[in-house]
Parts: sequence; structure tokens; C-alpha cells
Amino acid sequence: MRLVGHERQLYASEQGVDDQVVSLARVTRPAPHRLSALLVTVTAIGTAQLAAVPADAAGSAAHHPATASSTVRPTAETAETTPLRVSLESLTPGTIPHRGPVTLTGRVYNRSQETWSDLNVYLVTSQEPLRSRAELTDAAGSDAETEIGDRRTDEGLFARVGDLAPGSSVGYRLSVPRADLGISGRPGVYWVGVHVLGANADGRDLTADGRARTFMPLLPRPGTSAAALARTRLALLVPVKKPVQRGSAGRVVDTGSWSDTLAPDGRLDRLLSLTARARRPITMVVDPAVLDAVQSLGRGNPTADPAPGAGADPSGSPSEAPGRSPQGAGESPAAATSRPSVQASGGEADDTSAARTARRARSWLAEFRRQAPSHTIAAVPYGDLDVAAALGAGGMPSVHRLGARLSSEVLTGLGVRQDTPVVDPTTGYLPESALPRIDPSTPVVLRREAAPGSTGSAVRRSGGPTVVLTDSDAENGGPQPNSQFAALAVRQRLLSEAALHALSPDRSEPLVVSMPDYWNPGDAWGRSRFFGGLDTSWLTLVDLPSVAAGAVAPPPGATLSYPDSDRRDRLPQANLQATRSLVTTGSVFERLLTAPDPADQPLDRIAMLASSTPARTNPELAVELVDGTTAYVRAQMAQIRVEGPQFVMMSGQSGPIQVTLVNGLQQSVTVGVKVSTPGSAPGSVRIADVDPVTLGAGRRTSIRLQARSTDIGVHAVNLTPANVDGVPLGTSTQLSVRTSNVSTVIWVIMAVAGGLLFLAIAIRLLRRVRLRRATHGPRLIRERGA
Repeated sequence: MRLVGHERQLYASEQGVDDQVVSLARVTRPAPHRLSALLVTVTAIGTAQLAAVPADAAGSAAHHPATASSTVRPTAETAETTPLRVSLESLTPGTIPHRGPVTLTGRVYNRSQETWSDLNVYLVTSQEPLRSRAELTDAAGSDAETEIGDRRTDEGLFARVGDLAPGSSVGYRLSVPRADLGISGRPGVYWVGVHVLGANADGRDLTADGRARTFMPLLPRPGTSAAALARTRLALLVPVKKPVQRGSAGRVVDTGSWSDTLAPDGRLDRLLSLTARARRPITMVVDPAVLDAVQSLGRGNPTADPAPGAGADPSGSPSEAPGRSPQGAGESPAAATSRPSVQASGGEADDTSAARTARRARSWLAEFRRQAPSHTIAAVPYGDLDVAAALGAGGMPSVHRLGARLSSEVLTGLGVRQDTPVVDPTTGYLPESALPRIDPSTPVVLRREAAPGSTGSAVRRSGGPTVVLTDSDAENGGPQPNSQFAALAVRQRLLSEAALHALSPDRSEPLVVSMPDYWNPGDAWGRSRFFGGLDTSWLTLVDLPSVAAGAVAPPPGATLSYPDSDRRDRLPQANLQATRSLVTTGSVFERLLTAPDPADQPLDRIAMLASSTPARTNPELAVELVDGTTAYVRAQMAQIRVEGPQFVMMSGQSGPIQVTLVNGLQQSVTVGVKVSTPGSAPGSVRIADVDPVTLGAGRRTSIRLQARSTDIGVHAVNLTPANVDGVPLGTSTQLSVRTSNVSTVIWVIMAVAGGLLFLAIAIRLLRRVRLRRATHGPRLIRERGA
């Protein structure tokens, strides 16, 4: 579902927070004696709720990237002003039967400061049906206090629920036979609701003190030719998404919010509890980053490799989400991407909270894995990538390819079969330039307004991906004053839209409906019989691949519509660059590890979060978090270093240099040494690189470098650790080497001196021989004797 302006109620409490904000701007037929009660209600409830409603509940849609560009239906201008709030929790059957009763159940809440007595609950129906989907859209957006029909007031047709004190509630059950519904019987969609009337201190009148309403379709009588034609198909897409953030060391942040949403009857828990009851095909549109985060929490929320020291990253400690809405509320991307607050860890309460979160995470993930084979699993690129930014003009298609690959790897690692990858932009729009960059086998889910002129539910250009078009109106939930996206309200809207579609000439095309990205089916989901109500003879549920398989060619010259507001809202280049930077750094680090797990790429996954669609609400924070991880990894790689003397003197043309290679990490690495001599003439100093060696955690080893020189002088030598691919890790050790040719000079001098010595000896011997010959030998002796 595409989040639009009126969907701010999605983030409001399912307990009726929005319903309790009372306005005096418009009151339907107010009786003079009720004004005092309403003034008391406004003062007490309005003040309390303005203080209690969280900031993200009120403003989440306004900050959501889809808000500005989405097509919206008319919405009510005011909240309902009645002193009693009425919920509608079950409606049996989901369509008006041709015989038998229609039964409604729910609760009546006294949100005023006075006691109401003698309360009666009456059925209200419209006499004539809505006959077109345009009429249904207008009706769904009408004011909560618009009159929809007449009450069934005959004895036996209404329910007595007695008295109700301030702040109390009471359940009701109302069952009315088909013959007493007061409808014309023409096929179409009828209003069905309840009015609650009672007495207060001022007496009793005919104005409803509380009301609820919904839609209920009526199909042609079975066995007729009209009934044989009134059949259609529905493809229901249920997103499993939640904004994910991780701290610099890879821990999931805002664990308090995750614990709440995974808790029994939390939003994600409700979602799985609901889909567990589906017996016909549905498509779960999954962000594998959510599964990844849940798995991390189930393991105690550890850091990503490399493991930091104690306290290196406090982001994983239990925390409260800023402005988190009450339990049961939908989740706001704006709140989820706020700067996370952090509580001090280490106390008993924190340990208990972490253990509780881990248990909830393991239980939820086990249930998802159990259900997965029963549903069609369609995975978006990891982290719910902002595909428009990645594949639009000036984007980075490599980021999209990485996101698709990581999603597949996460599901495979969890043993979950992925039926199909999917591109499902949250806003429902995508630039035309993005389509050629998407794999033709990957369906693209867009809202119908994104492909003007297309009549089918799925279109496909030659050589391009299939574009599946969702119905924007059917995704908008039920009418006010009830929660629009409570399970029963959504079910009845789906049935009504599908019924009118089945009665139209377009019935052969399936109706594709995507639920809200952060859908909360409400606290009464179990009583709604959501999928039971959709199980009718005239409506067939199908999955996304089935719809894509029936794609037709688009109209000639058709192009995608891409609003300027969407173009402005997509992520800036800085986010994509932050992703690419961490991916590059992570690749260097992973090639440093001696035995990396090719299926475990935590740094790539963290990198993708900078380019996720929820990051649109605060792109700077997303960049800051991912850049923090990049800096953290570089700091870890800096612990691989070379230690050696600052100065080395060589007495000849060659000689050894002794250095030490140190692994400061707590895991085994395979590392070599790159040698460079900046500022030296080519070939003047030659030192060979060191081939990679394996170093255990915290180990060091001595390395002897052999240096050769052809000149005399002082040379700067940089020694940089490198991974097995020879990519430097970034931290260099510099030493100075003094080279000379002293040994050559010494040898020349020694050679010359030796030559002179031997020459002197030879000359002396020669003179002696000549003297002997001249004196005939003995004379020489006598001369010496004389």
C-alpha cells in the first residue's frame, strides 16, 4: 500500500486515540441538552489526548516520502464528536446473505465524564447500494457523522447493553435477519453500521451517542446468469517491513521498539498471527533486513565482525524509540529513523530486557519460517532500497544489484524459499529510466496512477520487467469513525471493492491490493475472521507471480508517470555513496580474514541501510550511521600494522631490514606487506613486497626484508599491510634507509694497496738479483761482512 495523507491514522493507536480527540467544529444535529456533556468531553479527553498522543503518531505520514505525491481520496474534515466510541470487531458473514442473519459484535466505550444509562445498540443500513467504485471511494472518505441510512428499531432487532460509567466499556452482539435489513436487494455495496443511544443526566433524545459503520456487498443470487458472471480474482500483498538501523559496530539500535513489535500482540506478531490463518494464496512482500535484524536480536544483538572491545558501541543496549506510539500503533518511518536514544546497559533490568527481546525474536522468526512454505515470498532489495534513487538518473545500479543479491542470500541462509524478487517502491512510483536497469524476471509493483492509459493489472514491455499495478482505492481501508486499517475494516473494503469489480466489465482482470507498508491489523484482528471472510465462491485469491504471468503489452507510447514531488523526495547521492564506501571497505576487510563466511556479509548489509527508503525521513542520520561503521572498520584494520626501526643504515648495495608484522584483531588474518619508496628515483632502492602470511588472533611475526640500492643517500620507505589481493589496508609504517657504496671504495683501496705492495717487493727482488750477478755472489757476502 502506498502511504498517503489520510493514512496518518495508520500510526494512531488501535485503542482509539484518534477517535477520542473531540472537536466542536461540527456536531450532527446537536440537542441543546447535550452541549454540556460534549463540553465536558472536549475538556477532559481533548486535553488528555493532546498530551498523550506521540509525536510520530500525529506527524508520521506528513514526513513520509509518499505523502506529497500520492493520490488521495476525500477524507473527513473532523473527528467524530460523540461521547461514546463504538468499535466494530466482527461481521458475519462478510457479504450480505440471501437468507439467514447478519451478526455484528464490538464494544461501546464511554469516553465522557458522565454515566450513560439504558444504552441500546441499533443496526443501521442504507436502503440502496453503491453501484460503482467511484461512489464507494467517495463514501469511504465521507464525514464520520454523515447519515448513511435508517435504524432497525423494531423489538428484537436491537441489543440492550445497560449502563456505562465514565471510562468503562461493554461488549455488544447484534443479530438481524436478512429479511429485516431494510435494503432494496439490488446487487452492490450497502452501508452497514450501528448507532448507540442512551440517556444521561439531561435525558434521552434520538441523536446517536456513538456510532460505527462499514461496507457490506451483495452479489446476485446464486444460480442466476448474473451470479455466474460476477466472479473475479484478488491478489493480496502483505508487506513484512520495519525500518532497520544499526550502530557503528553493527548492533540493531532501538531494541525497545523491536521488543514491543515482536511481543505477543505487537504489530509484527499480529501480522504473522493473521497470515497464519490464510488458507488461500497470499503474497508476503518481505524486507530481508527485517529478518536479519530479528535474527540478530535472537542471538543477543551481537556486533558485526570485527568484534569490538567492551563498550565500543553502546547502540545495542535497550532503548526507547523517540516518541514511540502506544502498543498496537502503526510504526512511523519518521520515528524509526530519528536519532536513537541509548540507555545505560549492564543492570539486571537491562539483562532481563535483552533476554526477553531475544526470546521474542527467536519465537517470531521461527513462526515466519514455519509459515513461509505456505505463502508466496517476494523479497524487496535488502533494506527496502530506495530504488528510484539507485536506478534513476545519476543513480548507482550496482547498489540495486547488491541489494537484490543480499536479499536472496538472507532468505537462503534462513532456509526460506524466495518465490520471486520484487521491486516495490513505497510511494508506488518509479522513474521511466529505472525500468531498463531491472532484471526482466523481477516484477515491479506500482500504483495504477503510475501507468496512465494501462487497462490491465500487469503490463510488460518487450525485454523489460513486468509492471504490476495495484489498486489505490482498495488499499485505503474502511470509513471513519472506526480505525481505517483495523482488520475488519480492511476486509470489508476489500470485499466491497472486489464485488463491484466483479460486477464490472473489467472482472477478468485481477484486482491487486497491497496493504500498508507498516500495517497494524489492530487488537481485534482475531475476531475479524479476516481471511475467513474473504473465502467466498465468487472471489479467488491469487499470488503475485500469477498476476505477472498474465501481463499484456502497454498502450503504444505509454510511459511511466513520475511526480516531481517523488523526484525531490528520493535519497540524495550522499546516501548511495555512503553505501558504496562501506561496501568497498568491507570487501577489503573480508578478504583480510583467513576463513571468511561467503554467505555472511554483515558490512554489506549495514551499508545498504544508508540507501533504504525509510532513510528518506532523515538521510543525514542514515549517512552518519553508515559512515560511522566505515570508520569503525577502518579503525579495526588499523590494528594490523608493521613495526620496525625508524632508521636503517646499509653499508653496502644490499642488506636486510628486520620488521615485525602484528595482528591486533581477535581473529585470524592473512596479510602481506606492500613496500613503496615515495620520492626516490625509480630503481634507486628496491625492496620486494612480502607475500601474505597467516597470523592468528593477537599474534605477531618477524619478517626480514632484503633491500638493494644503486646510489648513496637517505630514502623514505613505506610499509603497508595488505590483504591477499594486495589491496593496502590503509595504515603505513615509514622508516628511513641510508644507502652508500662504502664497501666498494674500501675494496678498491685495498686492491690498489696490495698491488703497490707486490710491486715494491718485485722491484726489491729484481735489484737483488742484478746485484748478485754483478758481484758473482761471494763478493756480495764479503761486502756485507766488511
